[in-house]
Amino acid sequence: MFSCSEPVENRIVIWTSCAEFAQYTELFNSTHPDSNAVIVYKQNPAEDLPPAKDELAPDIVIGSWLRTDKTNRQFKSLDYLFDRQIISSSMFYTQLLEAGKVRKTQYLLPVSFNLPALIFADSNKEYITENYTLSLNQIKAIALNYNQQNNKGVFTRIGFIPSVNQDFLYLTTKLYGVDFRQEKNQIVWSDLRLRNTVTFVKDWINTNNGSIQEEQDFAYKYLSMPDYRAVTSGRTLLAYTTSNNMFTSIKAQELDIDYRWIIGDDFIPIEDSFSMIGIYDKARNEQGATEFLSWFFNAQNQQEILERKIKMGLNNEMFGIADGFSSLREVTEHVFPIYYNQLLTNLPPAHLLEVPQKLPSRWDSYKSVVVEPYLSNAITDNSKASIKEYEAEWRKKVFDN
Repeated sequence: MFSCSEPVENRIVIWTSCAEFAQYTELFNSTHPDSNAVIVYKQNPAEDLPPAKDELAPDIVIGSWLRTDKTNRQFKSLDYLFDRQIISSSMFYTQLLEAGKVRKTQYLLPVSFNLPALIFADSNKEYITENYTLSLNQIKAIALNYNQQNNKGVFTRIGFIPSVNQDFLYLTTKLYGVDFRQEKNQIVWSDLRLRNTVTFVKDWINTNNGSIQEEQDFAYKYLSMPDYRAVTSGRTLLAYTTSNNMFTSIKAQELDIDYRWIIGDDFIPIEDSFSMIGIYDKARNEQGATEFLSWFFNAQNQQEILERKIKMGLNNEMFGIADGFSSLREVTEHVFPIYYNQLLTNLPPAHLLEVPQKLPSRWDSYKSVVVEPYLSNAITDNSKASIKEYEAEWRKKVFDN
């Protein structure tokens, strides 16, 4: 919301998919009387670049999927922020900062990120063999140890059910190095590793849980509830989630649950939708945009953002900064544990974080219509359709309408 009569040169127009930035701009404006940051909500800012001729152009763009070849050309170089010591590069998680570069030039800065995790009830902690992370093979072994059947051979407890969560199935492709990525406007991947992923999950289901039908019957009977209730009910040991959903639930419900990060071969994959920020190439108010970035990427100001959320009763709406861990290590490692006490025992291990490959701006749609349905059907043996067939149907829906 903004007034048409206000001086244009003082206005900082921010396009973002994160509604919580409205709170941040209120705080910024209250401390910068000569500037006025205004929010324009965009469901997917990357899809709206460049802006239409009659549209209010942004000075700043914040969102996911900004690292495509198309969108990279829409941003100014941010090297001057470091050259003039407006912002220090040492504040950031190195991997996330590197993700915003094109040929050694910094065009985007990381804002926030999330990680995959497993939750379990404190009362079942004796089953968990590791203190911080769990690999797929460790999850499989731990879950099998928890399984229980009655005298008729029917499961009354199942430690973990891979087939009920499509996001987990997709995560297995990342841990197996399937490596979905965009190359020359095409989405490519390793077919061999995709087949290996499907084989691994099918073997897991048949070895641990009898069959896909037994898994799904059990899930239908006992697990039609939120993940945190599923683990506290005792029917299942582990449930898959992501850091933003996990900490929001723990804080809102005051739950006695614990968690472990999910690890591959010495890496933890950052969620694809991690958020980045850039200054639009044709920004009218580059000075104001610089001022906002300088303010936002300040550890003390981010702590004030978190404190203000609590005072206003907004702390349960979204996790942390922009619904994720802050890209500033000091904030995530030293400030977050003040507000999310569970982090005191298991912080994100900085050296293990792995940034996803460049993905297209329509990746969420592609993943939900192509990748996840393919995986779900492939593990049931009911479908022999190739992933390319799912992709062809997706292209018809997206590009032919």
